[in-house]
Amino acid sequence: MITGRINLAKEIGQDLLRHKWQLLLTLVTLSSALLVIVITQGTRQLTSEYNELMAEQDRLDIEWRHLLLEQSTLMEHSRIEALARDKLGMQRPAPAQEKLVTQR
Repeated sequence: MITGRINLAKEIGQDLLRHKWQLLLTLVTLSSALLVIVITQGTRQLTSEYNELMAEQDRLDIEWRHLLLEQSTLMEHSRIEALARDKLGMQRPAPAQEKLVTQR
């Protein structure tokens, strides 16, 4: 029978010192695993943000096309002529009332 007491903390410490390389490799492996987790989470966040930005770009492209259509509709000569006639009371001058302006 063993008569002396064993200091467990001291024995663990001595055992760890005897196996320095295994301890170092274990710490490196755990650090690498944690780094993979952090990088994967960052990648997922960036991918999500990228998808949101692409959806926003699509929405803005559609809005831009609608605005171009609206602009072309508003700039049609027949529409401008109708607005000038109806809202401003303008009319095309008779040929006798036309005056030609020349540049010297």
